[in-house]
Amino acid sequence: MTRPLPPLAIKAPRVNYHPKVLESFTGDTDQHGMNILLDQGVYRHVRFQKESGSSMYWFDLITTPGLLTINGDMGTYTFSREHDMFPWFNSGYVNEGYWSQKLRASDHRPNHSIREFDDDTFRRFVIEDFWERRVDESPVFAAAVWRAIKDELIGVYVLPDDQREAIEKLDQFDCGGWTYSEPWEHDFTKPDYTYLWNLHAILWGIQRYYAAKEEQP
Repeated sequence: MTRPLPPLAIKAPRVNYHPKVLESFTGDTDQHGMNILLDQGVYRHVRFQKESGSSMYWFDLITTPGLLTINGDMGTYTFSREHDMFPWFNSGYVNEGYWSQKLRASDHRPNHSIREFDDDTFRRFVIEDFWERRVDESPVFAAAVWRAIKDELIGVYVLPDDQREAIEKLDQFDCGGWTYSEPWEHDFTKPDYTYLWNLHAILWGIQRYYAAKEEQP
């Protein structure tokens, strides 16, 4: 039977990680209950879904020795680090960079990745790079380069769609000798929204699991 989940007081981390994702996740799961389907040492199967029975945003946390899998409406990811993965993930905040190093598998939906291209990051790099380098050029040449940058790199209709295209555009850009050296050294991606949602689900679910265990007589 699904157990309703009262609000859980969680100590706020020193840094507010992924506030937009966390806000969305909180709204997506505010009617979720918890159902412990299996609880035998490190063998666990805990389900979280809306008490109404809706399948929207449901997810399972499944652990076996050395592995934790989250599976549900928002995808599937498997991590490996410690014999018991629940205490390892119960860190108080989502450590996306470190946790990603322990990812062993994810679902194979088309074009699915744990990172996605961020055109804001690309645009910011191009603008800041121009702003720093322009001081060494004549005003006339700098103005010509800026026009070319807007026409070929950061204009609304020419922004790249992914990391590969961004690197290609930088590599091919040449305005009177103004080029970009080793553009492949730059990363214009950010953590994928769905992946971050699942990381917050892991932490949130584990905290609910431990809170329920503490309430048991």
